[in-house]
Amino acid sequence: MANVTLLVSKSCAACPSAKTMWKGMRVKYSFSYREIDIGSEAGQELAERHSIRAVPATTINGRLTFIGVPPRESAEKAIQAKAKPKPKKTDDED
Repeated sequence: MANVTLLVSKSCAACPSAKTMWKGMRVKYSFSYREIDIGSEAGQELAERHSIRAVPATTINGRLTFIGVPPRESAEKAIQAKAKPKPKKTDDED
């Protein structure tokens, strides 16, 4: 399973858009998702490890993949290679 981590900040104007996009992708793809504030100890460690100087920043499976809000198509391509599509619901499941 793919692991997506979004590094954010409370004062980041673009972070809500990135959060919405990644959370929306979980409807179609199965992957773990977490958000880490850059001001936290874990956020500082992640930023230092990847030399991140701006948020939002996305890592997929531990690799820095995007700085900023990626175009949805680019994010989808990146996650398609690493995440499984969620099974489609049948009429019986509703």
